[in-house]
Amino acid sequence: MNGNELLWSRGERLGGLDISLAAEDLELNRLCMLLFPSLGTEGALSFSASLLTDDRETIRMRQAAIQELLEHPDLLTALVRLLDLLKEMDAAYRGLMDNPLGLRVTRMDAAMDSVKKAVIRLERNISQQAADIREENAADNRYAQLLRYTLFRRRLASRYTEAMTLLLDELRREHCASGPLKALTLWAEECAARDHIENTAAALRHLNAEWKGVEAFAVDVCLDSRRIVVGLEMAEIRSEAYAQRGMLEAAGTSEPREGITSLLNFPQNGSGTLFQEYLLSQVGYEVRGPLTKFRDALVKLPLSGVEELLSLRDALQFYTGAAAFCRKLQDRGSALAAPTITEEMTFRFQAARLPEQSCTGNLPVPNDLAMEPGGSILMTGPNSSGKTCCLIMVGQLLFLGQLGCLVPAEAGAFSPRDQLLTLFAAGESKTGEDSRMGMEIQRIRLLRARMTPRSILFFNEPMTSTSASEGARICVDLLSDLAKQEVPAMLVTHFNHIWPDLEAAFASLGLSGRLHSLVMTARETPEGVQYLYKLEEAPPLPSSHARAVVAEKGLRLEDMLSGLSARGLDVRPQDPGWDRIRRGVL
Repeated sequence: MNGNELLWSRGERLGGLDISLAAEDLELNRLCMLLFPSLGTEGALSFSASLLTDDRETIRMRQAAIQELLEHPDLLTALVRLLDLLKEMDAAYRGLMDNPLGLRVTRMDAAMDSVKKAVIRLERNISQQAADIREENAADNRYAQLLRYTLFRRRLASRYTEAMTLLLDELRREHCASGPLKALTLWAEECAARDHIENTAAALRHLNAEWKGVEAFAVDVCLDSRRIVVGLEMAEIRSEAYAQRGMLEAAGTSEPREGITSLLNFPQNGSGTLFQEYLLSQVGYEVRGPLTKFRDALVKLPLSGVEELLSLRDALQFYTGAAAFCRKLQDRGSALAAPTITEEMTFRFQAARLPEQSCTGNLPVPNDLAMEPGGSILMTGPNSSGKTCCLIMVGQLLFLGQLGCLVPAEAGAFSPRDQLLTLFAAGESKTGEDSRMGMEIQRIRLLRARMTPRSILFFNEPMTSTSASEGARICVDLLSDLAKQEVPAMLVTHFNHIWPDLEAAFASLGLSGRLHSLVMTARETPEGVQYLYKLEEAPPLPSSHARAVVAEKGLRLEDMLSGLSARGLDVRPQDPGWDRIRRGVL
């Protein structure tokens, strides 16, 4: 058993989805942080990208497991706890790998080293000479490794038995039916039987109760005038903890003993690491007898499933993150759907909402959207009415769909894509060599070189840096060319007059059925523009309500002219040109 068997229908990665050119525009980094917040922004996006797939069986398998976790909240809670245990197990396992000498210290080694140290003590007092400490430490740190290996082995055995017990208890209680959770149950039962997990846990508790090794130790520290450590002396090693939390802490209080003004943490600096290694070596050597006995007993405990259990981290991270995300959507009142895979439509979503906003802001107004294979959608509407959010919504829904996650919609279906490609209104280049128009043309060239009929393109107000007539013509040519190549595309624009030219261009290609105009609705009221955030299939409106938006912001041309006149500026209000501006803008 490994994590791939829980994440991929045939146990190995299948297909994918390239989001490298769209992640920022579609705000996928923010969406991924909602899915996997513990991984950080870059980590969550990278992790998600590695799991994207176009394999139908894999998508259905993941959807079924997530739905089952939503139906069994106690199991979801248990898997979240299991993930925490796996993180601790991983740290302990890496500690074992970093301290291999700790497994090979024998009683003969201990006896020979006792003789060697006795001879050295006769020759010089090594505990007060920093140079001697470094020399001895450089020559041999086996006892430091013995101590670390034993402590890591103890931690690993403890967390492993706890994790397996938790996993078995919850999976047996829930009787899971989805492929991944059913496979996890069978593996857990086989592994628990192989490692006699109940007996192993009992043996570990007995060992911990019998341990008479190191529970606490004290150190004398020698500092120079700059408060740099120059020597250490092992003052005491105890098999029991101190009555208080430390020798320097007054009993019954949280304050240090009188006269102690500062304590040092290790490693203090570059040389502090050597002193820390010396301390561990001394502690390990002083308790070498009980320590080696304890280590040998720990090594005998059967932990055959550790590496397999650790390999499940990515799968558990995905399923717990996706299920928690979906639960948050449910709690906020959003419907959830497991979109089906179809080749009849590029996508079809009913009562869909923007995923990222559905988790973090006001619950968005639901909308229906559909696109046939190779289709083109022109989206227009008033300023600030939600057109860009709708574009982002489609991209995020496709992204979630190809993760195998449920989506915020009443129903959904899509044809898996190979790339999400975007062109959102660009700025000028950082070097100043290319204008905004030049940057957008370069981007279009890149998209055309990368796109296939399995891709989908999202354009958000392109070509606004040139004249309206030229920009509109370029947009018509662009959508027409993509339609000829059967590449689906969505374009948001304020070029409302573009529609007749687009209809004529698609009709001349015999592709009229692939072109759709969606309008984000709003209405003007005496109080201003009222946004409805609902899409309708209709020709573009004659206006983007820019006048009303400007007026809402307190900016009117008449006020501007009056202000200029008040400052003594000649704005020539009698000029007929001002009347034309008033009629066109106010």
